[in-house]
Amino acid sequence: MQRKCIKAILLKKLNHALIYSQISFMFEPMPKIIFIFLYVSCLSLLTQAQNLGCFTQLSAKQIENLRNFQQKLSLGQVELGKKSTQFVPIKIHIIGNSKGIGYYSISNLMTALCEINERFLPVGFHFYLAQTVNYINDDALNLGDLNAIYDRALYYKMAGAVNVFFHDGGNQWCGVYIGGIDVVFIKNSCQATLATTFAHELGHFFGLPHTFYGWEGGQTPSNIEKIDGSNCRTAGDGFCDTKADYVSQRWNCPLFWNLIDPNGVVFKPDSSLYMNYASDNCHSRFSQEQILTMQNDMLQRGIAKTSASTALLAAPNKVFPAPSDSGIISTNIPFTWRSVPGAFAYQLQVARFGDWNYVNHNQLYSDTFAQVNLFGNWPYAWRVKAISSGNTCSSFGSADTFFTREIPAGLAPISLLAEPKVFPNPVKSGQTLYLQNLKAGKVNIYDAKGVLKWGQSFEGNLSFEVPYWPAGIYIIKWELPNHSYFQRLLLSEN
Repeated sequence: MQRKCIKAILLKKLNHALIYSQISFMFEPMPKIIFIFLYVSCLSLLTQAQNLGCFTQLSAKQIENLRNFQQKLSLGQVELGKKSTQFVPIKIHIIGNSKGIGYYSISNLMTALCEINERFLPVGFHFYLAQTVNYINDDALNLGDLNAIYDRALYYKMAGAVNVFFHDGGNQWCGVYIGGIDVVFIKNSCQATLATTFAHELGHFFGLPHTFYGWEGGQTPSNIEKIDGSNCRTAGDGFCDTKADYVSQRWNCPLFWNLIDPNGVVFKPDSSLYMNYASDNCHSRFSQEQILTMQNDMLQRGIAKTSASTALLAAPNKVFPAPSDSGIISTNIPFTWRSVPGAFAYQLQVARFGDWNYVNHNQLYSDTFAQVNLFGNWPYAWRVKAISSGNTCSSFGSADTFFTREIPAGLAPISLLAEPKVFPNPVKSGQTLYLQNLKAGKVNIYDAKGVLKWGQSFEGNLSFEVPYWPAGIYIIKWELPNHSYFQRLLLSEN
């Protein structure tokens, strides 16, 4: 898709409603009063944020490949049997502005990935996270600026995967597939629970046009698809199992006005197909020919695997903070939990008063540890869930409540740095702990509440036997002449 094509579409957007009204005038008279009502109604729909569209246009080469494959469908040269599941790597990029504001919610992402695998089950595709989520702070990308996308998306994209970028700003589109770069961009507000923008754009990624192909941007094609299917291969989207569709604006189902084909047949488009512009709640499927087309595109891409980790994992056991723990310093709280075999990542949520509608912290971690800044003297609740790379549908474990307090005077906030080195880590009580790369200074070990547990002066490397302290997170602080270093220490159960 060329930049100028998208810009031209944006300029024509407000003409959509008039074009659709003219469709009916092409084939039968309409009273003037009805025309005015219809035109105003359509414009009012266009003013709603949820009616932002998808401005994907397949390139001439993509359309040529599509038509060649559709000809094979007509000639019966395509195998119609069920194919084995293809496991598809997906790379997620979450964009915020230059200050890191506006990130797509991790909870929404987990739900979106869960839903997309359910929707692509009939296709035989199962998406799995190829890498951890990539966070990008970029004002222009966050606004969906096309110049920025063309300039920088290639830098961020992962080769051999489906690259999807979620962004917060801009009002150009809900979603777009940009074929020249082979990436998908989705506006955050357009992919909440049960939304179908994600499915729609992935359909484009795998070679599907809109069901109303030819009508985009307020255009009227010279060859209009007939409802009897007599020109289904040469008009519209070229699929004979998708009903004729002339509506390239968002619409509620069923369509509140009638369409009339060149033979004078009155009809309404099929609202169930993901590739039309019906409201999200109307969508439920891809057609069989659309499915075969996507399977063929996947075959040409060669990015799928024959297996992936799709286990539905149990929630991990939490270690710290302990249930009802009180007096935890609100700055740099170390949260830790037990590892779960097969886990790709863990989602940690922290909410004041345990109100999960307004979480204070909500992130994915590849480790079993997170350091979180909270505030004030409040009760908080926290919970964790484990996900495998191909299954984000797992549930959170039970929530535990703890209580924070402000940092006491004289104890500096703890920041964790990688130096000096400490091993083994995790360690068990009774084992020898080794501290290396140290100059002369003093080392102190604090528990998670900031209570000093042990201290000693040193010159050079140091080792000592770990006392029998309770399992959990401890903070090692090395005080050197010109700087202090911090490192977390996980004391596991014996």
